Amino acid sequence: MIENIWIVIIVGFLLGAPAGFAPGPMLVLIISETLRHGIRAGAKVAFIPLISDIPLLIFSGYFFSKLSNITTLIGSISLIGSVFLFYLGIKSYRIASSEIQNYSNRKLLLKELIIVNLLNPNPYLFWFTVGSPIMVRSFDQSFISGTSFLFGFYLGLIGSKFILAIITGKSRNFLQGFWYKLIMQLLGLSLIALSVFLMIDGLDLLGIF
Repeated sequence: MIENIWIVIIVGFLLGAPAGFAPGPMLVLIISETLRHGIRAGAKVAFIPLISDIPLLIFSGYFFSKLSNITTLIGSISLIGSVFLFYLGIKSYRIASSEIQNYSNRKLLLKELIIVNLLNPNPYLFWFTVGSPIMVRSFDQSFISGTSFLFGFYLGLIGSKFILAIITGKSRNFLQGFWYKLIMQLLGLSLIALSVFLMIDGLDLLGIF
């Protein structure tokens, strides 16, 4: 791995930042939670990967070179995740339809946010294909090099999500009444659409579709 620590950090950051803005379940949840409950709620979603990714980092880092059928694992995760996302999408749509401007709806619990990220196949795809090989080679170089890569990656990933929460929160006062209801319904439909795509991907990876 590259010896220069700053280059390692930059490589990690350049991998993490685009992932933070990539379309997916967490992106939708950051926007919806921020609109409902403010920037702090959206920021909580943004920091979830720091918790949910720990077992994934350990597992993928140790086994990525030994697993013979990664597609089956990711396909199964996609199917389970599609069901959970469909549930969240229906829930979000119903809340928007019945409560146009009520920001006192229950916030998503920490365990619910962790489940969403654990059932999101995107982190698995990244770590089992790109992230883990780079991470392992970085740690082979030195402990500082490995931790620098992780620092750069999560600085980009969490930082971009946090910025998104701030931008959404600043616009919250303008998104009231009709526009709030419309956006929340669209976000709910987005989660439902994502669940369909995840199911199709899962079936395809399992060789069923």
